[in-house]
Amino acid sequence: MKSTRFAALVLSVALAVTAAACGSRLSEDERALAISTGAGAGQATDGAEATDGSTATDDGSAATDGGATGGDTGGATGGTTGGATGGTSGGDAGGTTGPAQPGACEPGTATSTGVSPTEIKVGNVSQITGLVPGFAQTSVNGVRAYFNMVNNAGGVCGRKLTLVTADDRFQSATNRSETEKMSGSVLALVGNLSVVDDGGAPIIDSKGLPDVSLATTKTRVAAKNNYSPNPIDPRPGAGNGLGGILNYFKSTAGISKPAIFYQDVATGVNQSNSYKDDFEKAGIPVVATYPVAPTATNFNTQANDMKQKGIDFVITVAEVNAVANLAKAFQSVDYFPKVPFYGAQVYGKKFLQLAGPAAEGTTVGLIFAIPEETGNPAIDSFNTWYGRTAPGADVDFFALAAWVAADMFVKALTATGPDPTQAKMLAELAKFTSFSNGLVQNINPAQKQAVGCFHVISVKGGKWVKTFPAKGFQC
Repeated sequence: MKSTRFAALVLSVALAVTAAACGSRLSEDERALAISTGAGAGQATDGAEATDGSTATDDGSAATDGGATGGDTGGATGGTTGGATGGTSGGDAGGTTGPAQPGACEPGTATSTGVSPTEIKVGNVSQITGLVPGFAQTSVNGVRAYFNMVNNAGGVCGRKLTLVTADDRFQSATNRSETEKMSGSVLALVGNLSVVDDGGAPIIDSKGLPDVSLATTKTRVAAKNNYSPNPIDPRPGAGNGLGGILNYFKSTAGISKPAIFYQDVATGVNQSNSYKDDFEKAGIPVVATYPVAPTATNFNTQANDMKQKGIDFVITVAEVNAVANLAKAFQSVDYFPKVPFYGAQVYGKKFLQLAGPAAEGTTVGLIFAIPEETGNPAIDSFNTWYGRTAPGADVDFFALAAWVAADMFVKALTATGPDPTQAKMLAELAKFTSFSNGLVQNINPAQKQAVGCFHVISVKGGKWVKTFPAKGFQC
């Protein structure tokens, strides 16, 4: 029984990745499962000594090598804080606060929570240890990489950014207590990632603590002071925000017979229903749904049924191993849907390795630019600094989201002037109704509106490549 609950918990976490990547939030059942089962001991990351709350501090100095200043700093800073993405929307990539450069103002003398004349402390409460070790590590890497870049260029208004991390160990109560500790010691939270982030949700609002992070639970999504790099509409029946992507494939590929493949746990059921809302709004009613056991690995029966029904678009709520097996099943029955979309969770090297040749032709719509994209200064900056900060580490949706969150934070921070406070930060973040930075286009975190801009990537020759539009995003 214990092993079964553990397997269900691991799957719940994997599907939480899927849900957050596709613009969704955890159901109450998923939240309860994590809280009831997610006990475990924590430890600090990066060799730092931890306090009781598993807190570690990183001043960003370790990865800023001396050779970066001349060749990379100017291009990196300019790439993420200024310029334009172009694309079909013609949108400006400078964000709502304009193309302000970190270090463009003189440091102030006033101090406030998390702020001294020489340093700004920023918090991150994520799930690092517990039953699924390393769950949020790529998110922490993304924030740290961005801060390293900014610190290497002189900081913000002469102040160094210091990241203070805490591990909630997969426990909602710990998420709450660590968030409460942070509220009195940091200027803001940036790049959090946890499937029990509902624990700290009441704290960020009651304490006036800015939170620039992905939200995974309904409570955190609805929190007033959460500003997500992947905004989610908290209203019931809002769906997963796939309208623009579905309409694109409806007009370009003529899709008319979509199917939803999902692992039959609470997350799968919840998100498949949200996807049905998206398809209905796009005028493409779902033809078939395929719930499968969490432990199933052979999907030839489902693939054959899709072949018989002429399914032309498949989206999944399943972790990447299961999706890779579905792709192999399509190959086995000699049938591939017109658009094997699968979902944002398949982006990355792992799916390519697991699915092998069966990954070929996979097509996904994403809201973030990808490291494989060429000719994008913002991506060049990400690749440079992520590689220096976490050499050899995976790059996934959450690393990109965290980098965008850190950029949002720095732009808001720069706009507050030389003497930032939590209240000033919230006032600036509330202006982010159309934020762009080269990695993302026209997101509206201030009003919690689903993202309308996207680009399409596909697997060609065993690699992820951008296929539409040629540059930027479709809006």
